[in-house]
Parts: sequence; C-alpha cells; structure tokens
Amino acid sequence: MTTHPSDDPASGHRIPFVGDRVVIRYRLGDATPADWRGGSGAALSDVTGVLLDDGDPLVVDRDGPQPIPRTAVTSIRVLSRVTVRNSQIRNLEAAAAAAWPGTESGMIDGWLLRAGHGFTRRANSAVPLEFGAGTDAATMSALRSWYAERNLPTVVAIPERLLPAGQIVGQPVGDEMQLLVGDLDGIRMEPTTPTEQVRLDDSPSPAWLHAYRGPDVDLSVATAVVGASEGPVVFASIGDGPDAIGRGTVTEGTDGTRWLGLSVSSPTPGQADAVMAALVAWGVDRGGQRAHVQVRAGNRIAGTWYRAAGFGLHHTSRYLAL
Repeated sequence: MTTHPSDDPASGHRIPFVGDRVVIRYRLGDATPADWRGGSGAALSDVTGVLLDDGDPLVVDRDGPQPIPRTAVTSIRVLSRVTVRNSQIRNLEAAAAAAWPGTESGMIDGWLLRAGHGFTRRANSAVPLEFGAGTDAATMSALRSWYAERNLPTVVAIPERLLPAGQIVGQPVGDEMQLLVGDLDGIRMEPTTPTEQVRLDDSPSPAWLHAYRGPDVDLSVATAVVGASEGPVVFASIGDGPDAIGRGTVTEGTDGTRWLGLSVSSPTPGQADAVMAALVAWGVDRGGQRAHVQVRAGNRIAGTWYRAAGFGLHHTSRYLAL
C-alpha cells in the first residue's frame, strides 16, 4: 500500500523486509524468468508475493521462489500482511492513540488532538479517528489554534487511506511509520536472558527514562507522558543500567478488540526477547488479544526483529507539520 523512498543505490528503491507481502514492478529482459515474459511484448510486469530474500536478486514466493534482479526493479509496494479494511485501520489507530494520549487531549471535527509538552511525536499530534474527519480550511485552522494555545507546532498523523490523497498539505516530519500487528498467542521469542530477570514497574524509574531518551530528559515531563494511557501500563527493564527496556499498555479499539501496545529497546536480541516475553505475558493477564507496535520504515534492525517475532504490516502512517 505504500511505495518506499530510495534506500538501495542499485535499484533506487527501499527494499522491504523479509516476510512482507509485496508487489514488485520490474523490467522484462533476459534475466527475467521466461514464463513471466510471455509473448505480449510488454516492457514491464508485476509480481505479487511474499519476500523471501532481500539480497540481490530479490526472491519472491509466487508459487515457489522467483528471483528478480534489483537492477530490473522499477517500483516496490508493500502490502498489508492480510487484506485490511479502512474500518480496521481506524479501529487500530484508536487503540494506538489511547496508548499515547498525551497529558491533554480534545476532539475537533473528527480529529483527536493530543498534547504532552512536546515530548514524543505520538503524544503531540492529531489523528483523524472518526469517519469523515474534516480536512477543510476551517478545521485545519482550528487545529492550529489548539496547538498554538499550547505553544506547540501543529503536527498531524495521516494513516493511509483514512483521508483523501492531497487533502492536507504539510511538511513531512520524520520517516514513514509502519504499524505492525500480531496475535499474542502467535508471537515467537527466543530469550537468552531468563524472563525472571525482567523487572516490571507501574511507573518509569529515572534510569528507565534516561535509557529511553538520554541523559538530558526532563524527568517530570517524560514521566507524565509515558505514564499516560487509557488502559493499564507497565515498564519493563533488565539490569540497573538498564540494559534493556520496554513499555506495554492494553487499550481497546473501537470494535472492542483489546490491543497490547508495545515498545522494546535493547542492543541484544536475546534480552529484547526476554522483555517482549514478559510484556506479552503481562498483556495476556490483562485481557490482551492482539499486539501492535509502531516502527520507522527505515529501521531495518527493529523492523526485522519484530517480523521475526511474528508481527506483520497492518498499515502505514506519516506525520505532517501544517
């Protein structure tokens, strides 16, 4: 559902993650499998399948592995793991917004506005949660006024397909975001650190916050923002440093699905797996059914790790500064 910006100098396109369902448009030529070329004389064709290998050639599962040289690729679109309706995007966005509501919020013409003293983009942006959310000049002016009153820039989150293309003009802020989801009973982890070593707290410690945002973090503001949620919230850590951290919170989508919102940070995959396992067990105990995580599209390490754990792309979103 999205075409990524350039990431690979050879092909000119960002390569998706192994396990993603993709549509690849490619130039026909001698390097292309013969059964794809046919006798139409067409110069381009498409193939839809699951990416098995992100090397060169790319390998796509289309009734078996099919290689595509990167130099033949003209565009790549990443699709949701399964077919996703607009209503399902809206349901998940509601649960995700409830997991990061900021310290103050309000509704204007179908938009949920969140403010959190400027700490984190998610807690200081507006998202169109209601069907038919306004995109007219009056609505945008009202959004700007709300944020101006709080001395904050007006940043809006634009989940794919929820608004007509081109209705809102703004400056892109940061990388495209991917919303990944997985069933809690299908998440796979291989912790090298015993989960018993994972500490779970109801509020973040100063050490947790320093690991999350660095030595100069405003502890008072950060505690208020990361501790805010419309459901139960927990903070995981390993070690005194701490060496690995995570945050989990269980909130509901508009369809009643209970979602475990996750974020995990660790330089060691085994410790990250232990934090994930502890958070998943905590979420299940609180009625969680599915999990979601927001990852930058360009973060190859996190994107690969979450997919290996059993997460798949649900939809993408981007931030715009008005």
